[in-house]
Amino acid sequence: MAAAPSAAKTEPLSECERGRLAARKTGGCGLVGMLACVASIGGIFPLVVVALEPEGLSWGAAVAIAFAVVCGLGLIAFVTANADDRVEADAAAGIKLIVTGRVVQMPTDSSDGGPPSRCLWVVVDGGASRPLIFQADEALYRAVRIDDAVRIAYVPNSMTIIQLRTAGYEYSICDDGEAGEKRPA
Repeated sequence: MAAAPSAAKTEPLSECERGRLAARKTGGCGLVGMLACVASIGGIFPLVVVALEPEGLSWGAAVAIAFAVVCGLGLIAFVTANADDRVEADAAAGIKLIVTGRVVQMPTDSSDGGPPSRCLWVVVDGGASRPLIFQADEALYRAVRIDDAVRIAYVPNSMTIIQLRTAGYEYSICDDGEAGEKRPA
């Protein structure tokens, strides 16, 4: 959990904001069930290969593959459940922190092979020199520039941006239309 900057004000979350936070949960319980099913299939498939083709995989290799599949899927379930717990904690706390600051970096990371992860690093006015780091959807990421002065409302556990305002744009997870739209301020 990120510590709340000393310069932050707090406000209660609106019902819309709570609803949008709840919608951001990835559904860890359903995912765990799906992963267990996939792990069973992934564990059984190598054993079937061994049974059907005598010169195929050895029993040791089949067991190692099954173990690796189960462990990998278990790790994914663990990470997903932790992300859901942070979003739930934010909704339960029912507050958002509001700070002003400046965007200092906007890195992207696509090392996992999926779509790039877009981040906004914001140094808070009157706060610590260590920036707050937020994930940003593509529309918001494109609307903001390095050195932009921003006003951000966010929830502290999941570091989800609830609202962001610059001189030229305003973002809210409760905008009309799709969550994450940008619109002129």
